[in-house]
Amino acid sequence: MSRDSDERDPVRRRLLRRLGEPALSPLLSLKLRERYVALRRDLERLRSRDDGRTSKVRLDETGAFDLEAMAFLHGQARRRFEDTLARRRRSTARYAWIFLGLGAMFFVAWLYRLATMSWTVNATVTALQFTPACAVFFLLALLFGLENYQIRLGRKVSVREFFSAPSGFWPR
Repeated sequence: MSRDSDERDPVRRRLLRRLGEPALSPLLSLKLRERYVALRRDLERLRSRDDGRTSKVRLDETGAFDLEAMAFLHGQARRRFEDTLARRRRSTARYAWIFLGLGAMFFVAWLYRLATMSWTVNATVTALQFTPACAVFFLLALLFGLENYQIRLGRKVSVREFFSAPSGFWPR
């Protein structure tokens, strides 16, 4: 190497450093490495933790709700827990009827839209994209109705048993 290239090399390094730092600063400001490490740590903590998200529903030998154990797990007296269950039963009935009404309303609106629209590709895609909203409302009504039925009976009930109930499965 010549002496000229050795002398220019420190200057070139300083120049590249001065130009490179501002050019790389947007990438460095993202702190991708730190975010990746934090994400891995959070995922590991979520996968391994037991923070009380286990079910607080306890059943006795017959399959009925064990109200004493459930009241204890919720930190309430039995009488207060029964009142809480009664409030929950009323609220699940209310939510079931609300979501059933919304599902029916969206379904009727969807049928009206299908009957009155001109059949183009965009309109068909829009009509198909609307169906999940109807399904979500009906499924939420089913979920709240099932929970209401389980609270009324005081035991766990399968969906099949819920629909084949002789006393009716409509929320009350």
